[in-house]
Amino acid sequence: MSGAPAAHHAPLRMWLPSLMVAALGWGSSFLFIKMGLEAFTPAQVGFGRLLVGAAVLVAMVAFSRRWPHFTWKQVGAIAVVGVAMSGVPMVLIPMAEQEITSILASLLNASTPLWTALFVALLIPAERTTRAQLVGLLVGAAGIAVLVGAWDVHEFSLRGTVLMLTATAFYGIGGTLSRMLLTRVSTGPAALSMAQIGLSAVMLAPVAVLSGAPDEGAFSPTGPALWGVLALGVIGTSFAYVMFWKVVKLAGATAATSVTFVVPVVATILGIAVLGETLQWYEPIGALVVFVGVWLAGRTPPKPPPPPAATPPGAPSVDVA
Repeated sequence: MSGAPAAHHAPLRMWLPSLMVAALGWGSSFLFIKMGLEAFTPAQVGFGRLLVGAAVLVAMVAFSRRWPHFTWKQVGAIAVVGVAMSGVPMVLIPMAEQEITSILASLLNASTPLWTALFVALLIPAERTTRAQLVGLLVGAAGIAVLVGAWDVHEFSLRGTVLMLTATAFYGIGGTLSRMLLTRVSTGPAALSMAQIGLSAVMLAPVAVLSGAPDEGAFSPTGPALWGVLALGVIGTSFAYVMFWKVVKLAGATAATSVTFVVPVVATILGIAVLGETLQWYEPIGALVVFVGVWLAGRTPPKPPPPPAATPPGAPSVDVA
């Protein structure tokens, strides 16, 4: 038969547990950030997260014995992507959580695909933007306004909202740059994550040192701050990322991106149950509108069918099995 074979994905039972692990890891990270902020500065929370995450990923790569071999040009590309993906946001998100609840931070974080669609449209001209995607961006922007309760300027934190949206914008830039710069880097996700997070930790170290001294007892094993940073690195920075890429491999990118819709649910449950936060009536409504915008912005135009091959004289005019 002619034509490319259809993609065959693994059954749900094979990849759903990995998807849930990734969602639990990323969803709980907003709680762990709040814990880390009890004694560390935002830059120190971000640096500690990256340092621990890099150490775990080094152990994973060492266990697999599949050490990557990068050229200096590839190292530079990974570093550039790392600044946007795991450098700047790791500081901005804790800064935002000093001003807003972990619930609102997680819901705003769900706008990341909107930023990715926007920067892909701006930076990758070859990928044509459809009308549905443009509508999705507008719907998503409206959803964000509802999400933060923008009509009540005296209640919502403009600074915290801007910091969080700036972090997600950097995620969008990083995702776009990774498609532009890392497509030819042939290595496993654990090794690539190790390099990206490790380089980001090195770049963030001076910022963490200059941001001030941690509070007294910050490294106490009986305090929440140390455990929050450790959990951030182990659960929310290494294992979650590896599980996500496992889902991509088993079920495809579309199924993997559904984690975007699960992460805020996990963060909301933990925010209410552990931190005693309150979910405002308009936040789930705004989140739903954002999810609709994400769905529209994530739609890709159908690829045109390949031109028919010339049929030699005497050949059958239909495909045969």
